[in-house]
Amino acid sequence: MPAGSAPDGPVPPLAPGVCQVWWARPEDVRPAHDALLDETDLRRRARLRSAADRQRFTAGAALARLVLGVHAGRPGRQLRIDRSCARCGAPHGKPFLVGVCDLSFSVSHSTGCVVVAVRRGAPVGVDVEEVVPWTAAELDDVALLTLAAEERAALFDAPTGARAADFATYWTRKEAALKATGAGLLAPLDEVVVSPPASPPRVLRWGGPDGAAPPTLATLRPPAGYVAALALVDAPADVVEADAAPLLAARPG
Repeated sequence: MPAGSAPDGPVPPLAPGVCQVWWARPEDVRPAHDALLDETDLRRRARLRSAADRQRFTAGAALARLVLGVHAGRPGRQLRIDRSCARCGAPHGKPFLVGVCDLSFSVSHSTGCVVVAVRRGAPVGVDVEEVVPWTAAELDDVALLTLAAEERAALFDAPTGARAADFATYWTRKEAALKATGAGLLAPLDEVVVSPPASPPRVLRWGGPDGAAPPTLATLRPPAGYVAALALVDAPADVVEADAAPLLAARPG
């Protein structure tokens, strides 16, 4: 079967009301998977400076095209992905499939972890971050730029050893919400308030543009050392998480 063709497995059908979340590692991809990437993907990858960044990009792009190709019923490499910003036309907007209006997807990666979320009928956003240590000064600076006042207060009330994971939780919940809606930097991060890390994920205050309603947040189970969040626009969905390593191994480029 040609690279990117819709196989009879191991990708299950994607029913309405279900969101598939696929987890992978950068090392799951091989040079043969380059056959899945189109010319735009290859140009974007070539602009990345480090080999590690290029490997992560390849993993996310190849996995997205494999899964989307199955659900769209066509070779993944033939899918056209448009990233044009709806407001300025630059290629930094929420990605969408051209000619496949019922599929929405989101891709995120951090260090050794890659995740792709796919659903039908409504937008989705996903974000994953490695929990990394911060000095007190670094955390104070980044929190001031990204968290609302009540979030910062809760963060610094937490035990010192929990603050790195707590900050990553705040960040992924906000990022997933902004990616799902396509708001990006148009919504100031300190105007998007999410629930504290010990609570179920939820948008408490939404500063998104155009008066849009906030998305629903869902819990994910990333690998140890990472935190992640999923955002669903319009309606909740049943979330099904899967290891993408067998898929990538079975469908090399």
